[in-house]
Formats: sequence, structure tokens, C-alpha cells
Amino acid sequence: MKKINKQLNIKKQMNSINENTEVKLDLKTIAIICGGVLSVASTYFTLQGKIDDLNNKIENFSGDEFVQKMEFQLKDELVRSTIIQIEKSTEGLKEDILDNKDRIKEIEDKVYKR
Repeated sequence: MKKINKQLNIKKQMNSINENTEVKLDLKTIAIICGGVLSVASTYFTLQGKIDDLNNKIENFSGDEFVQKMEFQLKDELVRSTIIQIEKSTEGLKEDILDNKDRIKEIEDKVYKR
């Protein structure tokens, strides 16, 4: 009976972790664990810094800047499209002027019988 109780105590000790529990790790495993902890910590602090930067940008952001940029962009597009339309209409006018010059020459030749 003592032997069975002793075996049960050993099994209980194997299933529980306490201050007397011995853990054996090689140096490679300890280095991997330390590297993992450092990696997670550095990632956390980097993300925390980026979040703080974004929060500062959001707090300092004014809607007026956005409106001014958008307004500038829209005005720029309007000016560019207007210039393109003017170029197209002037091309048509140039053709009309050349046609009128030819007709004027024909009329002058008829009048002055050249």
C-alpha cells in the first residue's frame, strides 16, 4: 500500500508544477525564447509608436487643408479642360479663316479680272 501511495504521489508531482519542479533547457532553446520575446516586444512598441503618430496627425488635421487641396485639384482640372476646349475651337476657326482667305482671293480675282 505504501508503494502505491508513493507512486500516486510521484504521479501528482509530475502533473503539478511548483517551486521544486526542475526544468532543463539547452542554451539554444533559451536563446530562441529570448529572441521571440524581444521580437514581440519590439513589434509591440513599434506599432504603439505608429499609432501615437497617427493619433497626433488626426488631432492636428484640419478639414480646411483637405478642402483647399480638393478645391485646387478641381480648379486645375477645370482649367485644363477649358484649355483643351479652346484649342479645339481655335483649330476650327483657323480652318474657317483659311477658307475665307481663299474665297476673298477668288472674289478679288473676279473683280480685278486677274
